[in-house]
Amino acid sequence: MKYKIILFTILTFGFLVLTGIGNTNAQTQRNPVLEECTGTWCQWCPCGHEIMAQIKANMPNAILIGYHGPPGSSDPWDDFSGNEIIGLMTFSGYPTAVIDRTGPPISRGAWASTMNNRYNVPATVSIDIDKSFNKITGELTGTVHVTALEDLTGSFKMTIILLEDGLLHSQTGNSSCTGGGSEYVHNHVVRAIINGAQGEELNGGNPWNTSEVISKDVQYIVPVEVVPDSCHLVVIVNKVGGSFNASEIQQAEEWTLVSPDYVGTMTSTSPDAIADNNTPVQFSTTLKNEGLLDDVYYINPVLDGPAGWTGEYTTVNGTSSFGDMDSVMVAVGDSTTIDVTINPNGTDGFGETQVVFTSKNDPGVTGFALLRNVTTTGVEILVVDDTGEGFGDVVTTSLDNISQTSYGIVSSAAVNSTIDLSNYVIISWSVGESFPVFNQEEVTSLQNYLDAGGSLFISGQDIGSDIFEPTGQSQFAQSFYNNYLHASYVANAGPSFLLKGYDGDPISNGLLFVIADVYDRSADVISPFDADATPIFDFLNNPEVNSIRVSTETNRIIYMGIGFEQVGTAAAQDSILARAIRWLTPAVGVGNEIAEPLSFALNQNYPNPFNPSTRITYSVREESPVSIKVFDMIGQEVITLVDEVKKAGTYSVNFSADKLSSGVYIYQLKAGSFISAKKMSILK
Repeated sequence: MKYKIILFTILTFGFLVLTGIGNTNAQTQRNPVLEECTGTWCQWCPCGHEIMAQIKANMPNAILIGYHGPPGSSDPWDDFSGNEIIGLMTFSGYPTAVIDRTGPPISRGAWASTMNNRYNVPATVSIDIDKSFNKITGELTGTVHVTALEDLTGSFKMTIILLEDGLLHSQTGNSSCTGGGSEYVHNHVVRAIINGAQGEELNGGNPWNTSEVISKDVQYIVPVEVVPDSCHLVVIVNKVGGSFNASEIQQAEEWTLVSPDYVGTMTSTSPDAIADNNTPVQFSTTLKNEGLLDDVYYINPVLDGPAGWTGEYTTVNGTSSFGDMDSVMVAVGDSTTIDVTINPNGTDGFGETQVVFTSKNDPGVTGFALLRNVTTTGVEILVVDDTGEGFGDVVTTSLDNISQTSYGIVSSAAVNSTIDLSNYVIISWSVGESFPVFNQEEVTSLQNYLDAGGSLFISGQDIGSDIFEPTGQSQFAQSFYNNYLHASYVANAGPSFLLKGYDGDPISNGLLFVIADVYDRSADVISPFDADATPIFDFLNNPEVNSIRVSTETNRIIYMGIGFEQVGTAAAQDSILARAIRWLTPAVGVGNEIAEPLSFALNQNYPNPFNPSTRITYSVREESPVSIKVFDMIGQEVITLVDEVKKAGTYSVNFSADKLSSGVYIYQLKAGSFISAKKMSILK
């Protein structure tokens, strides 16, 4: 597919507003530039970052640039194009900085005062840019225009730098400042010097007269690992001096990479749908122009659904079939409606429709609204995403890994008590951490489904607390919680973030995992309400229960007191869901394609307790990638004993704990989707 790049103009005049290009330098505010060398390995660098943040707060037009290095270090961003600039700047101490290229690197204590001294030095040039960025291809094209604000002599160069904010990576810290951490946020990180560390010539040493404009084209492909919405472009113009650090910056400007001129957003204004296979489903979407200029948008809905399904859409121009593109003009701040009809034409299944829009004036501006519908027949598992945050997608991803079972996914807004859900063999309901966890229509629908003999897999944090705590919003559901989920609520936060399965349990046997911090962890403590319920997960080294399974004459239920997305690893998710499907459908045959590794085994280490070594024996049913890891009691990995592909057979590995202190440790086997864990004791 080819895209035409449409150039548009962004006029940037620095800190003060100008009335024309012929203004004198006294009217043009310079933007002082701080170029810092930093590194994730550097304990004092967070102190420098604090100073830079304070400078930006006091001087909003300051331009801050962070070169990560040195090249070849452990820093993840030290290999940027143009990283030889670190040597050209003569950086040696970290963190140090060069201010406006007016001298050698200086220590962080002098940064603020030096920036203040440079603030009132007038600019000798102004910098504008016409640019276009295509989010799809990553292509940046444009032209930089540099205008002399006075008669200039000497040689001048221009440098174009790509910065990215909001990068997460561990950072070594120091107690004298805020310090580092494992999830440290790095800003103004140089990802590329687009036209080389030394920049490119502007005037070649020739006289440069007042109001004379020199223009340079730029073309660049932004790397795929870079997030465009978090990026800025900086253009620096400096006068070439006797050394790189004596090449004074005349002016610099900074822009967002993604232009605000053309911005569009599309949202669905109707819920997902559950309907029979002969009923056309109606959807409505709204496209809004949130940019600075009027725009024209191409509309092209795409249906991913069963063969035989058809779709049509209606804009202000009339009705079109899917496959026929339409275009609509939307003024700044206005919106337009696109109505969509999906017709299953008697065919069962699940479909997703993307109503795609693309800006005519900037092809990089594109987006879509997602519309989902599923038929009431012919689909075995209905996945309900109660939060709208994509946690239901974690379930469908796991389903794709373990089974060929048919499924459909919708938001909970699609569920109401008038819809017949009885043909779904299993409903998987992902509550996440939504509040309220239920409305009355949802509870009524689930009760009707369970009364008809359905099987339910429900997971979510704070379900019990929202139903039973005084501040809860779902207290009307207490009878449902006790009499349908067969659960009693105990407390809103368990004693640890480690959950362990019960030996021999068909769902949880051999499983041990850390509750993932997808959101703030507050796992409910529950207990069986009656003899129909059985615990399946408790908190490690504590008898308090987090999850149960229920078997009655009518139906089967699995209730996890955490979100399925909080299960710590994808392998554990796959194991739980594979076993859940098998247990929830004992006589139906859903999930027959699942290869449950019943003959994989992890044996108790011997001797146990031990000092200093022990032997771990394990069995592999079929060729699989195998890992055995040892963890301490707070879930931190101590050592990896095995990490390789093993053929079917029985194996053993020795573990020497010379460097570990006395205590209880966990060893865990992963073989394909099979996970098992056991405890062992070191006694010195």
